[in-house]
Amino acid sequence: MKMQIDLKQIRLIGDVKMEPHKNGSLVEFPESGGRMIISGQPMNLGGIKWEGATHLVMEVTPLEEFDLALVWHFASGRTPDAPSATFCIGVLPGIRTMLSIPLSALDSSKMTIPRKGGRLKEIVLGKGVELEKVIGVTITNKECHKSQKALIHELYLTWGEPDYSCEHTPILDKLGQYKNRNWPGKIKSEDEMIRWLKEECSSNKENESYKGWSQYGGDLSTKWEGTGFFRTHFDGERWYLVDPDGYRFVSTGIDCCRPGEEGNFEGIEGLHDEIPDKNLFVEAYENTDAEEYFSGKYINFAKANMIRAFGTNWKECWIKLTRDRLIDWGINTIGNWSDPEFIRTAKIPYVWPLKDFPTTEAKIFRDFPDVYSEEYRTNSMEFAKQLKKFKGDQYMIGYFLRNEPEWAFVENLLIAEKMLENPVNTFSKQEFIKDLKNKYKEIGALNQAWNRNFVSFDDLLKPQANTEAYSEFAKKDLHDFSVKMITSYVSIPSIECKKVDSNHMNLGMRYAMLIDPILLSGHENFDVFSINCYYEDGYELIEKAGKLTNKPIIIGEFHFGAIDVGMLAAGISSVMTQKDRALAYRVYYERAMNSKYFVGAHYFQLNDQATLGRFDGENMQIGFVDVCHKPYKAFVDEVRRVNLSIYKIADGKRTVPEPVVNRIPRLMGF
Repeated sequence: MKMQIDLKQIRLIGDVKMEPHKNGSLVEFPESGGRMIISGQPMNLGGIKWEGATHLVMEVTPLEEFDLALVWHFASGRTPDAPSATFCIGVLPGIRTMLSIPLSALDSSKMTIPRKGGRLKEIVLGKGVELEKVIGVTITNKECHKSQKALIHELYLTWGEPDYSCEHTPILDKLGQYKNRNWPGKIKSEDEMIRWLKEECSSNKENESYKGWSQYGGDLSTKWEGTGFFRTHFDGERWYLVDPDGYRFVSTGIDCCRPGEEGNFEGIEGLHDEIPDKNLFVEAYENTDAEEYFSGKYINFAKANMIRAFGTNWKECWIKLTRDRLIDWGINTIGNWSDPEFIRTAKIPYVWPLKDFPTTEAKIFRDFPDVYSEEYRTNSMEFAKQLKKFKGDQYMIGYFLRNEPEWAFVENLLIAEKMLENPVNTFSKQEFIKDLKNKYKEIGALNQAWNRNFVSFDDLLKPQANTEAYSEFAKKDLHDFSVKMITSYVSIPSIECKKVDSNHMNLGMRYAMLIDPILLSGHENFDVFSINCYYEDGYELIEKAGKLTNKPIIIGEFHFGAIDVGMLAAGISSVMTQKDRALAYRVYYERAMNSKYFVGAHYFQLNDQATLGRFDGENMQIGFVDVCHKPYKAFVDEVRRVNLSIYKIADGKRTVPEPVVNRIPRLMGF
């Protein structure tokens, strides 16, 4: 069952234009972004009743040559602090796509929603809101380098899961390239690609080691004590890493050094000219049925292209080609999520992402576990055991405990507030009540401080909403216990990891952003504090984290994507051309080096993402190489110059004047 929302009910704000079209309504969003609003009374928005509805659905076709990113904001009030939930959703260009928002996700308990109906990535932001309290839904597009047009065919509610099936016209060629655009360097045929790859592999010079650097990529001109493993060092002016032989080391890395990235083709088979035969390209297929979020059918076109060129010997050829390239490009670190066989054979320093960060059956909020439970402590001990096999490896720089905790994406979050909102009687909640009893002694004192009328402390075992607003005393108590919770979250697994492996550095959590100093809680357990930083300039963030922790800072992820080649999205940090990507890379490193805390950065990633979207729908032009393993020459040439000058840059010898980069607003599919 579905019920249409009359598109005439949509109110336009700003310079958004909408006019009738034979297939719905033609909408034009300005470059600065525009707003469309569905308003009304709670449970009666857009002129229809929402009782019992399960999904809000828009069927839309973007009419530009790049992905369209739409933002849906469900608000319970008109002030910024009113409870709300925001959905960011990406749509492929030229494809009629069903954008389906499950209304059950308004509670923001999950950050990501599995792909369906051919849409791209969908993430949920905000603390969450009850549907019964929503007074309006605002739909906007993200700021873009040009105005964007789209056809809205239908907007409706459903009472049950929508039918996502639809017909498609192919937009991807057999090599995994976008068909509807040409660009300099595009491979025109399978035969051309095979000839090029074979010439590249046969003519590539053997690079046994770095020229002018130590065997690990350290600076031979500056040496301190070598311990046989990587460590940190403050020389009186700035922080450095130190390689096992004692030479100063700045980490220039690439994440995801592996032969391509798989893309989900389930439900969008019709968008492909040809999907490689599974019997002939067995190794190019990925099985991801184990988890709901990753479930589906996946093909790695880049891997299939290596198989086309080299047959059963493809992996050996890829390893040699990639190792030679990394050394030639001045890359001295293999970053997160890289191919284990490549790491074993390359003899290049690497970092390692630990798997299966300890959790508990009962969650506090999103992926935050019940950290005061014995289950968390036991699982932390088990988690640490995976380090046993690395203890003696001198090429391992260190390990990351995890990557981008989902709970840490919510601004102004007090995890203790979410704990009290959660109806589950967790061990953490019991610990908090114990702290309150020790502080206030009597329930009357708590009531006076919190402006409540609790009968006993155990009343806090019942779900409590918006406790931060009870009083300033309540807010402080929640903040203080949130610090304790995050400290336990970090400390317990960190201590267990050091028990198993004291040789390698703990590189931290790779937080996606540093939106609140509370995220620094427990940093004393880290040897290096890590952040993923996609700003055009990471200096201020590095300085902020460094000053608050007094630790060296490593950037776990950064990148730049452009719109001048055959991909449908640029990157989290977007520019116009490959030359701009190159200059942006130089600016990023040179500005970062202005901070005494900066010890390295790892570029995300070696390959472009799958053109029609990886597991979660990201499909950005961010690689050193394209789907046919062809490097973007203008980009890699400048990267090489930067990386081979990295120790001179550390000594203050930077580009003057600074290069001008033609940047554009973030162009990505979510």
